[in-house]
Amino acid sequence: SQPQRQHGKQGLVFSSSGVAYLSIASCHWRRFLWRGRALGFGMDLTCWAPKDKSVSVPVPPPTCFLSCIVAAAGLRLWGRRIPVLPDTVQRLIVVTARVAGASAAGVGIWHSLAARDHCLARFTPVSHGHEVQKLMTDGPFASSRNPMYVGMVSTIWGLGLLDNTWWAPVLSLPFLAYLEFIVIPVEEAHLSRRFGFSWEEYCRKTPRWVF
Repeated sequence: SQPQRQHGKQGLVFSSSGVAYLSIASCHWRRFLWRGRALGFGMDLTCWAPKDKSVSVPVPPPTCFLSCIVAAAGLRLWGRRIPVLPDTVQRLIVVTARVAGASAAGVGIWHSLAARDHCLARFTPVSHGHEVQKLMTDGPFASSRNPMYVGMVSTIWGLGLLDNTWWAPVLSLPFLAYLEFIVIPVEEAHLSRRFGFSWEEYCRKTPRWVF
């Protein structure tokens, strides 16, 4: 019957959503751990740099990022559905939005990992609690002072659009606030002490986010 078919389709969407969310979480979790180790890749995110408590943060941003994804997946699968686009919208618009969301999520993942690898290739840590060895101003850092965070937010918002749900964007707001008011100020104070005029010049030319 029609209700059964609709229920089956909805179940399929739920299953696909869960797979998408958990795949993203697994992809990032294998690379970001609490103590700066990248599991299974033989990589140390600290680059063996000297420890510096002044650049420590309460919770590593990747952990918050993954928490957003897992929470959004749980609420989407077992909570109330809050669609970005209502069911009355034409299918072509919905498909276009989903493709745009998938692209944003994919680009976000790539951007975060590209920025991370750019730092590690120059032997400067991306794990908090360690002294930055070199001021990154080129590559992904030429257009944003925080390309890894831009990539994380793009991934969360892209997943929300891909899955046609407000849960992911809404849950990203506390994460954004944590980055903006706690994490980034700690990082910028450390970079200002370490690099002085070079850091100030970089700030004048490059936005904190993308604008």
